[in-house]
Amino acid sequence: MIQGEFSEEWLKRYTARTGLGERGQGAGARASEEHGRRTKYGNRRTEANGRVFDSRHEAEAAEALEWRLKAGEIAAVIYQQPFALPGGVKYVADFVVLKKDGTYAVMDAKSEATARDKVYRLKKRQMAEIHGIEILEV
Repeated sequence: MIQGEFSEEWLKRYTARTGLGERGQGAGARASEEHGRRTKYGNRRTEANGRVFDSRHEAEAAEALEWRLKAGEIAAVIYQQPFALPGGVKYVADFVVLKKDGTYAVMDAKSEATARDKVYRLKKRQMAEIHGIEILEV
């Protein structure tokens, strides 16, 4: 194959070899799950309503938001919404909930341990200071 030429077969082999393709995660992210190793915070990927979530807690929070959407309490739910932060850093919110009155809320499914993570706390503070957005932890 000439460099720069790609085919569907090449892409299949590449994604199988590197593990890329599922939510942009590399082979290392799934290797721990496939080999029964515990992740840093003990979370397990969970599928719900045709979506794959990083944890059971996040899947349950999404299901609750879907019920609120069906009940007409909220207008829409956006999943995995990125926000730009200084220095080329980005924060990816688990959910952005569009309310009926036209406002929105940014939500993140966090356990007590992940809510204490230094990187997350820094990003949360920057979201408040730079964008004026308070992140609600569910």
